[in-house]
Amino acid sequence: MQTENASNFSIPTIDVPATSQNLKKLRENNNITVSQIQKLLGMENPQSIYIWENPEKKYLPRIDNLITLAKLYKVTLDEIIIIKEEETTDLFLHEKEPNYGIAKETLDFIKAQSSPDIRSALKNYYRFEI
Repeated sequence: MQTENASNFSIPTIDVPATSQNLKKLRENNNITVSQIQKLLGMENPQSIYIWENPEKKYLPRIDNLITLAKLYKVTLDEIIIIKEEETTDLFLHEKEPNYGIAKETLDFIKAQSSPDIRSALKNYYRFEI
């Protein structure tokens, strides 16, 4: 769908590599080990955490894990997630997709605790309505 003033429209998206680097920096600044996060999140092995912190892998934690990390690091989601703006001349209409495994409480927390840019970026990245 074309829009008037389309050249002035930008979509906030998550800068995954920058967010990965930020996750590692926040962990190190708080003197927290990967092993401690592994135990906190109840993971069998630490590989996921190393992958989240590797900007070349381009994977991020699930939202519930991001919320836990924000609380652990004493920061907001806005301080964890790095946003970039991407210019677009098209707006796409998407059908709603199911909220796979995301608890209502988690979505309510995101609505209450994050900025519109973060909510929009999470919506685009995880493909669900917030």
